[in-house]
Amino acid sequence: MPEFFRGCVKDGPFANYTLKLGPGLLITEHCLTRSINDTFGVWVTSLAVAYTSSFPTYDQFRHVLEGTMDPPVYGIHIGAHLAMGGEESNFFSSPGGK
Repeated sequence: MPEFFRGCVKDGPFANYTLKLGPGLLITEHCLTRSINDTFGVWVTSLAVAYTSSFPTYDQFRHVLEGTMDPPVYGIHIGAHLAMGGEESNFFSSPGGK
């Protein structure tokens, strides 16, 4: 969704930071973007952390932490990426999103 990749981070340590990967699979030079999306905030609350931490085995914890893509059930990890938006919401180029 191109609307999530417009504008540049304006202040802080990553203001006008330039990436050479993404969005997606593209190889482009562009500034780091953010697009806070409160819709996904429910996946990154203290309640979500407590729920995720309640699983007795690492394997169960890992599955709940990550979530699933099919069907889309967001865990803390994916939920945080999507809530931050912009570069972080893209599975291919998010490593450059700092």
